[in-house]
Amino acid sequence: MSAAQELHNHTFFVLRCVLLCVLFGTGTPHLSNGAAGNTEAGDVDPALLLSKYVQNPSVSGSEKEAGEFFARFCADRGLHVRVFTDEEDSYNFAASLYPLKLGKPNIVFMTHIDVVPAGDPAGWTHPPFSGKISEGMVWGRGAIDNKAMGVMQVLAILQFTGKAAEADLPYNVTLLAVSGEETGGDKGARIIVDHYLEELNPIVVYGEGGAGMTGLIGAAPEKPVFGLGIAQKLRLFLAVESQVAASGHGSVPRERYPTKEVAKASAALLEAIPKITVSPVVREGLHAIGAHDTGIMRRVMMNIDLYGPLFGSIIRKDPIISSMLTNTMSLTSLTSAEGAYNQIPTHARAVFDCRLLPETDQDEFLAQLKRIVEPYEVEIRIISSSPPAPVSEQGIFYQAMEQSIYAVFDDALVVPFMFVAVNDNRFFRRKGIPAYGLLPAILPEELMESIHYFDERFPVEALHKGIEVYVALISTLLENKSIIN
Repeated sequence: MSAAQELHNHTFFVLRCVLLCVLFGTGTPHLSNGAAGNTEAGDVDPALLLSKYVQNPSVSGSEKEAGEFFARFCADRGLHVRVFTDEEDSYNFAASLYPLKLGKPNIVFMTHIDVVPAGDPAGWTHPPFSGKISEGMVWGRGAIDNKAMGVMQVLAILQFTGKAAEADLPYNVTLLAVSGEETGGDKGARIIVDHYLEELNPIVVYGEGGAGMTGLIGAAPEKPVFGLGIAQKLRLFLAVESQVAASGHGSVPRERYPTKEVAKASAALLEAIPKITVSPVVREGLHAIGAHDTGIMRRVMMNIDLYGPLFGSIIRKDPIISSMLTNTMSLTSLTSAEGAYNQIPTHARAVFDCRLLPETDQDEFLAQLKRIVEPYEVEIRIISSSPPAPVSEQGIFYQAMEQSIYAVFDDALVVPFMFVAVNDNRFFRRKGIPAYGLLPAILPEELMESIHYFDERFPVEALHKGIEVYVALISTLLENKSIIN
């Protein structure tokens, strides 16, 4: 293998792994006033709690049973539980050190209750909702995405109930468990932000986004790198439609008719060459990784604006890397008016799932697409779009998480990163509330790839490490009485 080929292979291994790290990834009464129950978390087995949580299936649209289980656990342990919505497909609650009605500035740890469908049970080593504890892992749908995080968060919060009872702490600390994250957040985080934000009173939100991986730094392959999400791409669903008037019989095709125009316009859009763009957040993350490497890899990572376009043709062929460095379009649906096989439809439509880099101007992006399809008799229509969310600053809240990772994981590196999909953090960022995405665990690629696939599972040891990180984070923030200034 030539030196150039070796450089290329390692460069794209790093880019793929860094992205893989972040892919995966009206009011009702209180359940408890927090006065009763055991206030210590030390007697709780994290693996057993996660196992029981996984055993409560919570595929999006059916979250209530699992939500009630988790809320009841919190209430029984002395946390102040507030159920915001109590529906089968929209069960959302908060579990806090202090009642929300006190209005204390709130440090919020967000997790989502819902999971994606398990698929064919035959594809699983253990039944997908068994919560089997085996080989040092808790197995089952949702074990990583996102129930392990919720278990870590709540068991960390419970370690501060004694302090909250003994002294008037400057801040509240809350677990926020929401529904519907996997289907866009409308049944969960959006409801909280639209109707209960003042009551929740968050000063920061820590949710899902990144994770830790090793092997990213050639000069130090054992050094764990954590991608801490501070931004995400924008989501835009578009329809390309045609209603060309044409003879209806398929035996006499005209020059233009709806299905033909939509097909040709869609092909033109898919064949367009996207521009390679290194977003500031991506650049900063890769610079941080490169600063810990040596030789040519250090030069590539520290000069990704130069080397990225040089590898443009290869980048565009790799869906993982391309999603990090370009605006992407996926054709997700082709439909036409129903009719006989020999009947030309009167209407045709193609739907595209577009993901835009944070700095992309949506109007300019649409104008570019319209220029591409100008030769065809089609119209482009916005089905829905995700409004931009600001990048969360790397201030005291970012630094507190960074320090907490360093306190638990020896020789780790924390880098800022961009989430290429969308998650619930965006709802809070749009309200000016800093939100950070990180699952504080080192997960090998094999486990990351089990998310939304067969044999999803989470290491028991990683549960304990994650709790330590959240405990360190809460301690750091509670000791700083100036974070709301």
